[in-house]
Amino acid sequence: MQNFIVDRWLPDEDSLVNVKSEWFIKGLFLYEVVRTYNRLPFALNKHYDRLLHSAEYMGVEKAVPDFDMLVSLVMEGIEKNKTNNELRIRLVLAGQNLLLLYEELPVMSKDIYELGVKVGISPFHRPSEYIIPGKIKLIGAPWSFLTRTKLGEYYDLLLLNEKGEVCEGSFTNVFLVKEETLITPHEASGILPGITRENVLNLARALEMKVEVRSVMAWELFVADELFLTHTSAGIVPVRRLENKVLIEEFPDGYTRILMDNFEGYVMTREDNWKGIKL
Repeated sequence: MQNFIVDRWLPDEDSLVNVKSEWFIKGLFLYEVVRTYNRLPFALNKHYDRLLHSAEYMGVEKAVPDFDMLVSLVMEGIEKNKTNNELRIRLVLAGQNLLLLYEELPVMSKDIYELGVKVGISPFHRPSEYIIPGKIKLIGAPWSFLTRTKLGEYYDLLLLNEKGEVCEGSFTNVFLVKEETLITPHEASGILPGITRENVLNLARALEMKVEVRSVMAWELFVADELFLTHTSAGIVPVRRLENKVLIEEFPDGYTRILMDNFEGYVMTREDNWKGIKL
């Protein structure tokens, strides 16, 4: 793969960094992860806005190129990395340096969609919005990093905040369904407001589902009728089992199935997901 490393395109084997660089030593890495659909970067403008917000908070916003320049670079990389598969692109702001790292998007097992996955509760906590702004996306955030060391048999582990409210997984957002209402934790709980999460909320409203974005306590997960996760690479992932509680006996159904069946068509046709991209 060809990667954009500090103003140059380099193959994987030459994509090296100076370990004595100030940004490397201090660990200042902001990032976004973008996937392609039909080899076009999905919701690049939304990822850009979030990266710029993080950069402004950390005082390195001058390192972020304007959006049109980023689009040009991302599309150039897609053209350089010719493959029959979709791509995953990491936009990394390393101090004052922009890196674009390309790889093939992992092929998701059909089992995760047809059978669902097992999730648990993380032994670690994620700070709420009152302690650390959730929109700042840093590589190596300790609550996520530590949680991923404990995944084991779990697809992901869900983090609670210091008040016992549900936040998110180590790389996912979480939704639950109870009494025909779709519920997801609000931003004040301490979540990264995911781009896929946003699209799911918009899709649910378009389908006239009842939606609540609010504080969610841990016990509510265990009395939910349905649970599912969302993240960039896989879209919507149904949860078969939460710890020892079985939520899916056979196949995903209900709101989860409706949203899964409509998700890709919805995101492909929603104009604000493709702002600045020539379709």
